[in-house]
Amino acid sequence: MRRSFWLALAFGCNLFAANDCLPCHTAIAEAFAKTGMGRSITVRPAVLPGTFSHPLSNRHYTIEGGKMKRHQRGPGGAAFNVIEKTIDVAIGSGNHAITYGSRTPNGMLLELPVSWYSQEKAYFMSPGYDQPAHFDMRREITESCLFCHSDSAQPAAITCRRCHGDAAAHLAQPGRGNIYNPQRSSEVCFQCHLETESMGIVDSMRKPGRDVFSYWPGEPLADYKLYFDRADPPAERFEVNHTAYRLIQSACYQKSAGKLACVTCHDPHSARAREACGTCHQSEHTRAKATGCAGCHMPKRKAQDALHITMTDHWIQRAPKFVDPVKENHEPYTGKLVPFYTKADPLLTAIANVRVPDASSARLYEQYLQRAPKDVPTLIALGKVLIRLDRDRDAEARLRRALALAPREAEARLALAVAIGKQGDIDGALREMKAVVAAVPDDSYAWLNLGLTHRGLQQFSGAAAALREAIRLQPDLAVAQQALSSLPAAK
Repeated sequence: MRRSFWLALAFGCNLFAANDCLPCHTAIAEAFAKTGMGRSITVRPAVLPGTFSHPLSNRHYTIEGGKMKRHQRGPGGAAFNVIEKTIDVAIGSGNHAITYGSRTPNGMLLELPVSWYSQEKAYFMSPGYDQPAHFDMRREITESCLFCHSDSAQPAAITCRRCHGDAAAHLAQPGRGNIYNPQRSSEVCFQCHLETESMGIVDSMRKPGRDVFSYWPGEPLADYKLYFDRADPPAERFEVNHTAYRLIQSACYQKSAGKLACVTCHDPHSARAREACGTCHQSEHTRAKATGCAGCHMPKRKAQDALHITMTDHWIQRAPKFVDPVKENHEPYTGKLVPFYTKADPLLTAIANVRVPDASSARLYEQYLQRAPKDVPTLIALGKVLIRLDRDRDAEARLRRALALAPREAEARLALAVAIGKQGDIDGALREMKAVVAAVPDDSYAWLNLGLTHRGLQQFSGAAAALREAIRLQPDLAVAQQALSSLPAAK
């Protein structure tokens, strides 16, 4: 059972929904349910039928009857590599876009590659997918992905608790002083809107011992996670989730001594924006500007990581200058990361800056595990580094520890199969590989490794079947295509 649930019991928290607030706050609760946050997740959504072709990857998609189907076309136009997924979850309110998720038989949630964009009223590739090689129908929606869209690990629209926290005392004895008032701090908004970069870097790390849904409104955000940013100037970078990140760059915010907060301009209960600039800026110019200040000083612009979405740039500038992107930017940043907003932690900063899995990164992970010995992702990361260092016995020990803590963690089992296979136990590796593909049948690399393990045992028919499945799942997986073509039985 998740740590956040036990925290709730320990501190008497009531994980309340908007229905708990309706008897006394009917108008507010009903208005919030109509906002983007109140409609952030829809289970079993109604989906508009449509099609979309993506020539960069030779993939063609059909959305119909609550399902999304993908196929490719051969030289004669015949369809091959066909995959079909149910649409079980809609992520996003539809104010800007809706991305869909599909639930696998073992409960994993996968992101689907085509999203609905409201401004263009059409289907296009999901953010980050408009490139020749993309995740297609294989990308897992983890709890970390869900955090900013869902009220819990089980997909559900955001409710009052996300901003007001523990309501037990307030429900027992209603009063103004016994429930958190988020007007005191913007950090309740920053928990979701402070992403510094969506592509290619570790933009934040949770503190040791904190799980995804353990943040409670009112606690310092730095007690929950630390943030990192690129060391280069931020001026030209603008992404979908840059609202708070850009606001913090503003002189208005920096000079306000905390008085300029998100709720200064935004009513979170109705999503209506307030004209608040005149509170501080009183001049002939501001009085003459009857149409509002935001149009000039906070212009709407296209996001680099989602070209079909236009957002308000919250970096308040006297004369904003920018060039709208003409394509999604998938160039990974390879420079240094520096702490942002939260105070520096030397160990976490060093881990965020890991680029090459080597002996020094292994030492960093070992140090982190002294703080959080049950941190499964770090145990897996360490195990994978140790495999690269040919410390396979040490890797096996760390990975078995990870599986003891999280038996369904397929990434750990896949790495374990490699570790024991490198030690000469090919039969044991095959057993682990079969367990992996049973747990994550949509993982192309799991099938690839199963095929390579079969090949190592000279079981060529099994190798061919596994490699073909890897290619069906990921048609651009060149290493699987090469391995299949080199099999004796495939010639």
